[in-house]
Amino acid sequence: PICRARIPPSKEMVATLLQWRAEKERMEVNNETYSKSYRRACEFLKDAEEKVGKDWDGETVLQDRNNKQAVAMPDYVMMAIKKGDIKSVLRWINADRTEDRASAVSAEMMGLTALMLANLESNLTL
Repeated sequence: PICRARIPPSKEMVATLLQWRAEKERMEVNNETYSKSYRRACEFLKDAEEKVGKDWDGETVLQDRNNKQAVAMPDYVMMAIKKGDIKSVLRWINADRTEDRASAVSAEMMGLTALMLANLESNLTL
């Protein structure tokens, strides 16, 4: 049954795996294979490979398969989030239900979503 299928790793797990692989390879290229850091990198890599799985096919749990462009957050909405003006933000989110405005990203703030920006600004009411 599908409920017994192995759950793909998260993006963070994969990033950790790739980081330790690159670190181990870098140390091997620099002939640092006898250092304490190399042994530690090997241990962390082994742990990451156990978590992700040797037969990982490249797909992650939260991988976006729809290839749709994210909705851009207007500057006035970003400013409303920063000021804590929840009514303006919710009015903009609810104005067009066909778009995923709750997940809109701010180009000015490194692609943060509305909720991430509210958390960053300590406006947790949103």
